[in-house]
Amino acid sequence: MSTTRTPQTRPIVAPARRRWRHVDAGPPSPYTQGALALTYPLPAGLDAEPRLTALTLVNGEPGDDRQIPDAEQWAARFVQAVLEVVSADRPITQLARWTAPAVYTDLGRRRERVVQHRRAGQVRASRQHVATVHVSQPASDCAEIAARVTAGRRSRAVAARLEFVRGRWLCTALDFG
Repeated sequence: MSTTRTPQTRPIVAPARRRWRHVDAGPPSPYTQGALALTYPLPAGLDAEPRLTALTLVNGEPGDDRQIPDAEQWAARFVQAVLEVVSADRPITQLARWTAPAVYTDLGRRRERVVQHRRAGQVRASRQHVATVHVSQPASDCAEIAARVTAGRRSRAVAARLEFVRGRWLCTALDFG
C-alpha cells in the first residue's frame, strides 16, 4: 500500500468575536421634521403645535388668490428655533428653507462664535426661551417681529422681518439686541 502525502494546511483562525451588549435606549425618540422641527413645548405657555382651527388665513392683494398663514403663531416658533441654532442646540441646516441667504450666513457666523467661546465640557446655567412675541404686519405678505428672549434672569431682544415668498414665510432680516 502506498502512502500519498497530502500538503499540510494551517488551520484558519477566525478573528475573535466581539461581544455586543444590548443597551436599552428607552422609548423611541419623537418624530423630528426634516427642514425645521417646530413641534416642541414652549415654556411661555404658547401652543407650539398649531391646530387647524387656530390658524387664521388672510387674503393677499385684491385679485390675488393665494392664502397667507398667520405670522404670529409661526413667529414664536421660528425665533425659538433661531435661538437653538445660535446656541448650537439645533443644526443650522433646519433653517435653510426659512431664511434668506444673508440671514443664513449671519446665523452661521454667530453660531461659530458661540461654539468658539464655549469651553469644552462647560455647561450652561440656563437655556434661552422666547418670553414674548409682538408681530406687526405693515402689509399682508410681510411681518415684523419683536421678541423678548430670556436666559435665567437676563433678557434680550430679537427683531426679524418675515416676507411671504413662494408659499412660505421667509426671514429676510434678523437682528439681536
